[in-house]
Amino acid sequence: MTVDNETQQAEETLVRLLARREHSARELKQKLKQRGFDHKIIEKVLNKAQENGWQSDQRFAQVWIRACIAKGDGVRKIMAHAPQKGLSSELVEKILQTEQPNWNHACYERLIKKFGETPPNDQKQRDKMIRHLMQRGYSFSEIKQALDRQANADAD
Repeated sequence: MTVDNETQQAEETLVRLLARREHSARELKQKLKQRGFDHKIIEKVLNKAQENGWQSDQRFAQVWIRACIAKGDGVRKIMAHAPQKGLSSELVEKILQTEQPNWNHACYERLIKKFGETPPNDQKQRDKMIRHLMQRGYSFSEIKQALDRQANADAD
């Protein structure tokens, strides 16, 4: 296979991947490498994709962060998973500042979605709720506020 032919195939593969969903540059490099393309060809087609605006880590990060927030992930979980996606903490922080999610409200919504509006009836149930929310990336203060809000809503 000639270099030009391989470059064309790599570019077509990259475009097909981007047609499905946004990808970070790191994800695209990994997927093209898995398909057996040479490192130099991967760099060449990825640079072309970025120059033409087909691929943007900024755009990918915005889409990915919005999806994380929508499914109820907290800031800590988002920040922990960002490097795996090839995103810098600076870029993630910048986008989170733009999005300005209400983490207290998001934590409460996640609590209600998972456990309902009835407050925990014992310490074991409360601990289970706290563990669940901590695994989703919420801080203890956000969790405490969500549990207090749940208890107050039940008292009304």
